[in-house]
Amino acid sequence: MLKIKSEEFTFNGKQADCMDFLSDLNNYKNLFPKDKIKNWKSEENYCEFNLQNAYTLEILKESVTENIVFLKSGVKSPFSFEIKIEVNEKSNDLCCAQIESKANVSSVLKTIIGKPLNELFNHMASKIEESISKD
Repeated sequence: MLKIKSEEFTFNGKQADCMDFLSDLNNYKNLFPKDKIKNWKSEENYCEFNLQNAYTLEILKESVTENIVFLKSGVKSPFSFEIKIEVNEKSNDLCCAQIESKANVSSVLKTIIGKPLNELFNHMASKIEESISKD
């Protein structure tokens, strides 16, 4: 089992706005590095894309609480995974976000994808503020 936790990013914004944004998987296209994804398809509860011309990933929204979005892999993904995006309000207009994942991969694949996935989650978490300020 590969476990990844992004850095915690603090940003200006309201928790409710951030959770509204993260609850709609159509918005996730704004979080991924544009040069690393192709063939993006999405709906509110689902997204699918080709990552680095190597993998097709399908992500499904499992549930949403006041401060956490739970995502999971769809059948088109090459391995099963769970993603938890947690957003906590530090003060009235200041939030922090962190992305955690558990992926069911072999030890060989773990060494290959561990670092790139960690970098990807750090990138995604850092893009939340920029993305919600566009709305």
